[in-house]
Amino acid sequence: MPRTSKGKFVTEASKVFQDADDFWHAGQYDEARQNYEKAAALYHERDDSEGEAFALSRLGELEISLDDFDRAEKALLAAVELTRDLDFAQNTYGEVLIKLSKLEASRRQFLKAEKYIQKAKEVLESIGNRDLLGDAYDQEAYVALLENEDEKALKAYEKAAALFAEDGVTLKEASTLRAIARIEMKKRNYDRAHEVLEHCRDLYRENGDLLGEASALSAIGCLRYIIRDIANARKALMKSVYLYGKVSHHYAEAESLLYLARVEAVDQERGDFERAKAHYKRSIELFDFMGNETMKHAVLEEYHNFLNRIAGY
Repeated sequence: MPRTSKGKFVTEASKVFQDADDFWHAGQYDEARQNYEKAAALYHERDDSEGEAFALSRLGELEISLDDFDRAEKALLAAVELTRDLDFAQNTYGEVLIKLSKLEASRRQFLKAEKYIQKAKEVLESIGNRDLLGDAYDQEAYVALLENEDEKALKAYEKAAALFAEDGVTLKEASTLRAIARIEMKKRNYDRAHEVLEHCRDLYRENGDLLGEASALSAIGCLRYIIRDIANARKALMKSVYLYGKVSHHYAEAESLLYLARVEAVDQERGDFERAKAHYKRSIELFDFMGNETMKHAVLEEYHNFLNRIAGY
């Protein structure tokens, strides 16, 4: 696997692997592919089967992101062959199986995706890797959602959240809790959803993740709006708008402003029509700034409908 010591690469293969990661992050996909392949070859020359498999696994992940599923499958199956029977490489083997499940889910081959994830769970449970086992349950939940099996997804997400909590991987736990809340909201279990979102928000705050906290607050605001708890909806959404603005996430800020406008537009007694106008306008300005014509026109239409509705007040 890619190895460093005091921030320095200890092998040429590790350096090439890092170059591949850098090219991928820079959007230079051909260069990334070439370097992952070169890294795999260098690991092979050193008889480092796990390192070779890790490079091939990352290559497969790249190909999935580019929707080149045949190339992805070739790389991932090669990684499986390298690690399946190596006791010291079972972590990598389990992770590759999760990626194969993601590949088959992308192909909408759900039965194959489920088979890979079940095998991954067996492997990772046997070695006690709670972090990767949590990833496996998270992937199981995702496949269940694609198959419209919400209850199955909920159980898998809850198992994933528990594993992440046990392992202290709080950002992953928070992300999984966010998914649980979405399902609970869909089921109209609003009290449970709110409880989960508050915990989710606390975890993001503990980690200093402003985007995550803003996302949780936005969800809390939308939930409170659904049950017409206008005061708390306003409070959560205003905090969300502030945090999104602080990190310059303009799209999410514009969305939260739209939600906040709807809160203020609820009625004259609980809302504030002048504030609603201001929030609609700011949301429109931000979508215009980003060049998002679809959202800009959608919010404009909603704003005009709102003005027509309140004309008689």
